[in-house]
Amino acid sequence: MKIILLDSKQIKYSRFLVLMILSGLGVFFLLFMVNDAKATEDNSTSMVLNTQHIIPLKVAQQLAMATQAACTDKGFPVTVSVLNRDGVDILLARGDGTTGASVEVAQDKAYAAVGFQSPTSALEERAKTSSPGIIAVEGFTVLPGGLPIKAGNELLGGIGVSGGPSGKIDEECAKAGLATIASILSNSDASNINNPTNNTSVTNANLNLNSNVTGNNLTSVQSSP
Repeated sequence: MKIILLDSKQIKYSRFLVLMILSGLGVFFLLFMVNDAKATEDNSTSMVLNTQHIIPLKVAQQLAMATQAACTDKGFPVTVSVLNRDGVDILLARGDGTTGASVEVAQDKAYAAVGFQSPTSALEERAKTSSPGIIAVEGFTVLPGGLPIKAGNELLGGIGVSGGPSGKIDEECAKAGLATIASILSNSDASNINNPTNNTSVTNANLNLNSNVTGNNLTSVQSSP
């Protein structure tokens, strides 16, 4: 076996080559880490959160009370259902003297109004003409008395009313209730996510309803797309 001995110059040159190779790998690794960190940062900062408004319980209570008051003035106790945009209960208010059946009907009217983002009176007309299959959707009641609740073009939930002698009267009471929170809905913009405490008074012709509402604007939540 032949042993090759390197002189000092060759040893220095070999060490220099090794150092250059290691240095190159180090620089490459460093650049890789910097680029990876930058990509991660870009991905994290490019995510935009969507602002969605929700109906606070206080506002739902105000809506239900005003709706029932409107029907009481007409001489009819009613049940009112207020749902969120996902069709989940926020509030169910059953008026004194209403039947048990009015509970499910009110909820189903609200559910249909949310699901189709349309008044149930319009859905009833569609069922008579172009879309009879609507009446077969489980959990939907396409009788007048259900209305979507919107702030601008944003769907917030739905209201359903049952117990009046006709669906038309149920719908009139729902509209009267929504009129009392119209200013709250119109003041809910995506840039205003703070809810100062304000006192809102709802007055009906024959019945005074004084309700302290926490937050005259709808509560805002943020979610990723």
